Amino acid sequence: MKTYVTLVKFTPQGIKHINHMQRAVAEETLSARKMGVKPIGSYATLGPYDLMLLYEAPDERAAATMSLSFATKWSGTTESWTLIPMEQFSEITKAFKG
Repeated sequence: MKTYVTLVKFTPQGIKHINHMQRAVAEETLSARKMGVKPIGSYATLGPYDLMLLYEAPDERAAATMSLSFATKWSGTTESWTLIPMEQFSEITKAFKG
């Protein structure tokens, strides 16, 4: 499975329900497991994003479903990235000189 991170930024509507974020993450974790997604961790962040969700998913479709589900249910905008383990990235970089 590939590893993904979804970054969440609360919308004005979402910030009104900030006291429910722990419940939101717990609910999305349960939904994610049903889609074959394996949650790794969730974090509140300081900076341009408010939450970070780390998870493994079988494919991009499952990752997109996870991201869109959170955004639509909990009033946030999301940005998702595929993560490449450093060992794999190191293998890719061996072909480059510099």
